[in-house]
Amino acid sequence: MRGVRFLACSLLLAAGPLFAQADSGSPGAASADSKSAAKTPNPAPRLVNPESAAALLMRATPEQRQRALERFPPERQAQLRKQLEWFDSLPKAQQELQLQRLERFASLPPDKQLTVRLRMQALNRMPAPRIRAIRLALALLQSLPPAQRAVRMNRPAFRQRFSPEELQIIVDLADAWLLPPM
Repeated sequence: MRGVRFLACSLLLAAGPLFAQADSGSPGAASADSKSAAKTPNPAPRLVNPESAAALLMRATPEQRQRALERFPPERQAQLRKQLEWFDSLPKAQQELQLQRLERFASLPPDKQLTVRLRMQALNRMPAPRIRAIRLALALLQSLPPAQRAVRMNRPAFRQRFSPEELQIIVDLADAWLLPPM
C-alpha cells in the first residue's frame, strides 16, 4: 500500500507546473526543465506556486478565468492557460489535493509563507540535478506520515545526500507544504 501511495504522490507532484515558473517570467527555464524531464524516464516531481495567478484561478469558473486572463499580456496568458489546462486535466481527487496544498499555504502565518518563498527561490537557483534530487526527496517524504518524515530526514544516509542549505530547503518545505499522505 505504501508503494502505491508513493507512486500516486510522485505522479501527482510530477504533473504540476514548476513552482517558480509562474513568478519567474522566464519561459525558457521551464521549457528546458520540461525537455529534460521528457528525456528522463522518471522526471523529478514539481510543485505548484501557491501565489501564482494560475493557482488563484484554479477555483474560478471558466468565465471568471477568461475575464482574469484578459488582463495579462498574450505570452503570459498562454503560460497561465497551459497551467490551468494541466490542472483541469487532473482527476478530481488530484485537483482537490492541489487545492488543499494551496489552502494550507494560505493558512500559514506570514513568516512561514515567507520562509517557503525564500526556500523555493533558493531551490530554483540550484543546478538542475540538485533541484531534481530535492524534489524527489520531497516526493518520498510526501508518502510518509509526519512522524516518519522526521525519522527519515534524521537518518545519516538521507542527510549525507544533501548540503546544509539543501537540507534546510527540504525541512522547511516538508514542514510547511506537504500534506498528510493519501
